[in-house]
Amino acid sequence: MKKIFFLIATIFATTISFGQNIPTEGSMFIDFTIQENPDDANSIVSFSKYVGKGKITIVDFWASWCGPCRKEIPYIKKAYDALPKDKVTVLSVAVYDKLEYTLAAAKELNITWEQIVNAGQVPVKLYGITGVPHIIVFAPDGKILKRGLRGDDILSYTQTAVKEYFK
Repeated sequence: MKKIFFLIATIFATTISFGQNIPTEGSMFIDFTIQENPDDANSIVSFSKYVGKGKITIVDFWASWCGPCRKEIPYIKKAYDALPKDKVTVLSVAVYDKLEYTLAAAKELNITWEQIVNAGQVPVKLYGITGVPHIIVFAPDGKILKRGLRGDDILSYTQTAVKEYFK
């Protein structure tokens, strides 16, 4: 019960604090850097390692305990398998989760694409995410193309974007 209350309070605070500064479609991505493993000082990773590198990037903000997040994984996998790797990359960013739970869920769900684990609230606040899963597609230059995609729209939208950007 405490976890649910904390999560609702955090989402509410995020909405109020960042609701007016949410990066919209057409905005450049906002970088963040986190330490993925609190016990390993060398586990520093930045969002910019994956976004704005000349490929379209599908980013799935998710959590291991989130049922709807788990239901989106097959759609993300479908896009990952179908889209050209030289033009599209997929990244999962674990938020509101414990490192060990994320790693176990990623293994269980067979997530084979890139991941940032243990991101906590950092990206949620920066991107004004009020619920997970939240999927954002970024252009090769790092601009936000689309927010809030779900299901088969992930693949169909990204296929259209590939045609547009890689004529």
